[in-house]
Formats: sequence, C-alpha cells, structure tokens
Amino acid sequence: MKKSLKIIGIMVIIIGILIGCATIWVNGLMEDQKKTKKTMKIVLKSYDNFNNRVEEFSSIRNEYYQYKEDLYLESLGSKTADWDKFMDEYADTIREVEKASKNLKSNCKIKYGDVNTNSKCTAFKANYEAAMNYYISDVKIYNKLVDEYDEWNKDGKYPKLKKGTFPVYKKYIDFDDDGEKFGSEVEK
Repeated sequence: MKKSLKIIGIMVIIIGILIGCATIWVNGLMEDQKKTKKTMKIVLKSYDNFNNRVEEFSSIRNEYYQYKEDLYLESLGSKTADWDKFMDEYADTIREVEKASKNLKSNCKIKYGDVNTNSKCTAFKANYEAAMNYYISDVKIYNKLVDEYDEWNKDGKYPKLKKGTFPVYKKYIDFDDDGEKFGSEVEK
C-alpha cells in the first residue's frame, strides 16, 4: 500500500511538472504571437510612411531630370544658387527615406505568417535599395557636371557650385541580398 502511494505521489508530481511546463510553453507561445502581431502592425504602418517618402523622393528625382535636360554650363553659372538649394532638398528627401525605413529595417529580417506583411517587406527592400542607388547615381552624375563646370569656370567669372552630398551611403548597396545593386546602372 505504501509503495502504491509513493508511485501515485510520484505520478502526481510528474503530471504536475508536465502541466506546469505545458502551461509555461503555451503562455510563451501566446506572448510570442502577441509580439509578432504587434510587429506586423508596425511593419504595415511603417511601410505606408516609407512609401510616401519614396514617392516624394521619386517626385524630386523627376524634377532633377527635368532641370538637367536643359542644363548647359552657361545656364548653370547663372543658376548656381538654385542648383545648390535643389541639391540640398534632394539630399533631405533621401534622409527622410532613411528615417522612414528605420522600423522596416529592423522588422523585415524575418518571414511572417502573413502574406500582406511579407509583401510589404519585400517591396520595402526593393524600393529602399532602388532609392538609395538612384540617389547615389544622380549625385555622381551631378558631381561630374560640377567638375566640368569648375573646369569651364576657371577664371571665376561665375559663382562656385557645391557638389552633391551623400548623406546615407557613399557606395551602391545590395540591400535585398539578391546579388544585384538595382539602380546603380543609371550612372553608366
């Protein structure tokens, strides 16, 4: 009788431990699900902000190419202040894209169980890489033009022109790790 009570006691303790472990595991799983859902909401909300910043970048980039079409060294000399201001604004838009990407960079490193969230992360990675590389290409092209302008303006007849800056990256990036630096081909 004492032996069977000991066995029953041991079984109750083992069952208690198993129930305790299962409860801890289920609570951990539920907590993880809550965190994941919260993170997915952050990704979706952050993507909307990021997408708006990329659209602003795209708009100012279109302006850049419109202005550049009618650009000659003589006209550049008469519009140096305008170009300096424009290139500063262009740098500001890429800074805004970088700020808007902060949450997405940290939260799009994993795959989610939600197709919408995964598609936003995939689009983010592609658009981020393209925006950064397009900006680098545009500034490199512009800086070559500034070098030509400086050579043409050796006598100092016209005002000095500032070169474009690289506020985020100086070299082309492959953010989505696909082996291609999308947007870098523009410079060529």
